[in-house]
Amino acid sequence: MSTQYKKIQKKNAPAADAGQAKSNMKPKASRDLLLLIMMAFSVLIMALGWEALDSIGVAMYTCLIIGMGVVYVNRHGNFTDKVHRILVGVSMGTLFASVGLLGLSVYMQYFA
Repeated sequence: MSTQYKKIQKKNAPAADAGQAKSNMKPKASRDLLLLIMMAFSVLIMALGWEALDSIGVAMYTCLIIGMGVVYVNRHGNFTDKVHRILVGVSMGTLFASVGLLGLSVYMQYFA
């Protein structure tokens, strides 16, 4: 009787471990806190330096804030796989646009 009980436990143990592994897939709170701090810091820089920023700088910070906001929404929303892929694409696009605008700003300021 005990050998059959052990066999049943061995069969059920991997299924229980897989269920626990899925529940541990939530993003860590420290990552979200860092993301929120970075968003707040970007808004603060944009607000304090509004008069000093040119249109490229405003667009760069706007893209950066939108990209980080989409990443935050994507982490906390329960979306389908298709919507998740779209949000990842939008966040990557806006973040790469921000980096491109940074490069354009550096080029315009120092090389043009």
